[in-house]
Amino acid sequence: MMGPLRIWTVVPVKRFSAAKFRLAPILNAGERAELARTMFEDVLDTLKQCEDLVSEMIVVTSDSDAAALARCRGLTVVPDEPECGINVAIAHAIDTIRPSADSGLMVIPSDIPQVSPAAVARAAAAIEKSPSLAIAEATDDGGTNLFALRPIGAVPPLFGRHSFALHRSAALRAGIPVRVLRIPELSLDIDRPENLKAFLALGSRTRTHEFLIRIGVHERIADNHDVVMRPLDQTVAEA
Repeated sequence: MMGPLRIWTVVPVKRFSAAKFRLAPILNAGERAELARTMFEDVLDTLKQCEDLVSEMIVVTSDSDAAALARCRGLTVVPDEPECGINVAIAHAIDTIRPSADSGLMVIPSDIPQVSPAAVARAAAAIEKSPSLAIAEATDDGGTNLFALRPIGAVPPLFGRHSFALHRSAALRAGIPVRVLRIPELSLDIDRPENLKAFLALGSRTRTHEFLIRIGVHERIADNHDVVMRPLDQTVAEA
């Protein structure tokens, strides 16, 4: 029988200056870096409201600004080697903190500013009473926008395109039940110009929403309609 649940929450953060290249038709390099920073701050703001749900929050990053933001909030920072990818970063964080075998793990990407305390609570509840995997799917590319697992190590991190299906298959092979988190706002990635429009439509009370409104993203999207409506495969190929 499993004991009281301890959840370690890991937020992997890539370098702000290297983030969101596919938004280049709408945002310049400085704005993309600021967007990445602002989204990360929104995620941290949410997690700080969930301290009763998680035992410790860890940020894994090679970005000095991201590390400073995390430390200012009292979070643990695990240094990461740049350009190694999100899955290596998550594995490195787990190896560094060495949680107990019965602990739970939650992974929240740093670019999901719309994540809410309610979503975190649903994910925590989904893995509380039995070994299980709880995941939320990103609509555009089949990725994973929230990942909660108990026990740690039962399913490896497989983030990236189509990772929702990969995570689910890995869990089923391991005999771990999968609970799909059907939370509409978590289906959205902010990777392409049209995603900015969808995010603003959520009307979230976030730093990210305020930033995008302040720099006039609605007007930029209207002025670049052909770019916004470009098919995903073509946008990816040109990124």
